[in-house]
Parts: sequence; C-alpha cells; structure tokens
Amino acid sequence: MKKTMMTAWLALVALASQGQMVCHVEVTASEGVGDKSFWIVKAGTAENDDEAWTEVKLADGHFACDLEGDLTELYEIIEDRWQGGRFAHFLLENATVSIVASPADREESVKFTVTAGGPEMEKWMAMRRDQDCLFRTRGEVVEAQIDSLDEADGFRSEEWKQLDALLMEYDRANPEHVHILDSIYALRDVMKQDGRAFTPEARALIQEQERIHRELNDWQHAYVANHPMLFGLLELEQRLIYLYDDVARAQPYLDEYHELYATLFPDHPVHQRLAMKEAGLRLQPGQPYIDYEASTPEGESVSVGSLYRGHVAIINLWGSWCGPCRAHAKALIPVYEKYKDAGLVVVAVAREWDMDRFRRAMEMDAYPWPSLVDYQDQHRVWELHGCKNGSGKILLIDRDGTILSTSNDAQTLEPLIRRALGIDG
Repeated sequence: MKKTMMTAWLALVALASQGQMVCHVEVTASEGVGDKSFWIVKAGTAENDDEAWTEVKLADGHFACDLEGDLTELYEIIEDRWQGGRFAHFLLENATVSIVASPADREESVKFTVTAGGPEMEKWMAMRRDQDCLFRTRGEVVEAQIDSLDEADGFRSEEWKQLDALLMEYDRANPEHVHILDSIYALRDVMKQDGRAFTPEARALIQEQERIHRELNDWQHAYVANHPMLFGLLELEQRLIYLYDDVARAQPYLDEYHELYATLFPDHPVHQRLAMKEAGLRLQPGQPYIDYEASTPEGESVSVGSLYRGHVAIINLWGSWCGPCRAHAKALIPVYEKYKDAGLVVVAVAREWDMDRFRRAMEMDAYPWPSLVDYQDQHRVWELHGCKNGSGKILLIDRDGTILSTSNDAQTLEPLIRRALGIDG
C-alpha cells in the first residue's frame, strides 16, 4: 500500500515538473438551479477568445471536465460569457475542484461556492472562513438594507435619475452624440465620487459599507502578511485588471503588491503581467510614449514608433467588436480631415480575433487611415497599455513622443492638436 501511494505521489510530482497540470473540475447544482449552462475560463480572458472558454452544460444537475495548464493560474466559473453575472474564482492545480451552483437572491440568477480545491486554494478558503466569521453578518445586514432601499426607489438621487433619462435620448453609434454621452458619463462618475448620485439614506449606508470594507481589507492585509498564498497574488491582479487610467484607484493595490507579494513566487509570470500593468497605468500626459510592434492586415510586423515619431499623432486602439471604440474613432474623422495637411497622423491598432469582421468594420466605418492589427493578442498591445480587458484607448502624442492627452473625446482633443501643430487661434 505504501509503495502504491509513493508511486502515485512520484507520478504527480513528475507531471507537475514537466509543466503538465491537470485540474479536475466538478460542478454540482443544488435544488432550484436546473440544467443551466455556465462558462469556465482563465480569469482575465477576453470574451472573444473562443478557444479559451469552456461551456459548462449541466445534465441532471452535474458537470465535470479536466482543465490542463503549464502552471497554477486563477480561473473562474461565471454565469454568462457575454453578459457576466455572478462568478467564483478557483485555482488550476493538480487536484479536484468542487463547485456548488445554487439559486441566488435575484430571479434566474445563480451563485457559485467553491467547496474544495488544491493546496493553494485551501489556504485561501481557510482565510475566507475566518473572514466570514468576523465580517459576513455585518456586511450582509448593510447589503440587505441597500437592496431594500433600492427596491423602494430610494437609493439613487433625483439628479441621477434625470441623467439616466437623458442617456436614453442619445445613440452611442451616432458620432454626433458621442461627445454628449461622454460628458454625461463623466458627470455620473463625479456624482458617484462626491455622493450626489445617492439619496442621504443611501449615502449613510454606503459609508457604513465602506467602513466595513476598510476593516476587512486591513484584516486581510495582516492575514496575508503572515500566510503568503498564490491565490491572493493572482486575485490582486484581477482587482487591477479593470482599472485602466485611474492611477489613484490602482495605487493601493500596487502598494499592496510591492509590500506583500513582489518577492513571492518569483518564477510565476504574474509578476511580468503586473509590471506591464503598472507601466501601462503610467502612460499619462507628460510621460514619454512607448514603442512596440503590431502587424499589418497581411501579417507583416511593424514598429509603431516608426509611424508616430516626429509627428503629432493620435494613437487609436480599437476593435471591430467594440462599439464605443468605433464611435470615438468615427468622431475623430472630421478632426483628422481638418488637420491632416498640417501634419496630423492617426496610427490605429485593432485588437482582433476575426479578420473578416475587421475588414468589414474598416469598410463600414470608412476610416480615412489604415489600421494595424494585434491578432489574438500576439503583440499584447492592450496589455502594454494597461487596458487588457478594456474597450480600447486613444492617446495624443507630440512630435517628441510625449503624451499630451488620453482623452477619447474629439472636441477635447482638437484644441490640443491645434496647439501641438502650432496653429494659432
């Protein structure tokens, strides 16, 4: 018996050392869920990357699959590939991961609970059990009060509701409406920050919720400092992934990384990814822009720096699948036509998974400039800009390579373009 166990253990070690990791995932539905479909994917994967997504089709309340990988990474099971919804994270390890899908409080919604995993996953689950004992009840009470207030239409302020109604009057696909919509969304962001988006009752509950979160984060920070774990590092990456230009919001997470994780698991590629994220967040006005490669539609690699150096240039990161990107790009066409003879250039790079769709978008939108392509993230262009899962980006670059603006609004960019080109008035 001991010999058999030792042989099995040695086989597992050999498999891991060869970079062949197999994680067996078992999903069980509790009563009331039915035979629904969900999705499993490596956390942070783009929706368009068809090969990376595994559909979970429950049959008689059960699903099982094997995931293979070269090393331990963070995965997620999520309600809907395109619309998102509730999700749960787990680690790909040489182990069995057990997940229970159960009805959530919202109609038709499902929540996921990871009940078993590999050694690194178990470390995180142990921390969460302690965390729940200390904070869960308090958090649920406040969350229930917020939900009740929202259901009674007492959560959002009247000013916010007026903006919501105004949004319905404009079409994002119409270039003439893009500036107005951007202004409304920018005002909404300000209102959420200064509290005007909420009623006085809602603000009081939000402040209590934030206080609990601060206490929880302080406790979790102290726990992780004494119990280093890979799950914490990989989940920190996910908290950063959707922060694109907001350096102030990202800074606490970056500080946590450098304080707790920077020297842990040194061979894991997450450190390279976080370094790229941090560098991308620093691409702000006043900083030098970067050089990188992208491809022509025919597949020839091109240095982007060779196209913008010495020019006043708009860098347009877009995609045929991205409605807001295309709307902002189309709004730039009149600006480009107005100043191209004065030296303005546009360097466009499309993030694509379907080249036929790319070509159709180029023809339909009638861009007067060509576009390079980052096909299937070959060049990692979005990651270099800190917006891996974002909907593109626009940067205005001066002749010396200095970033002048990261605004995606044509009306905001025009006076900056005139100044950079030395045009009076």
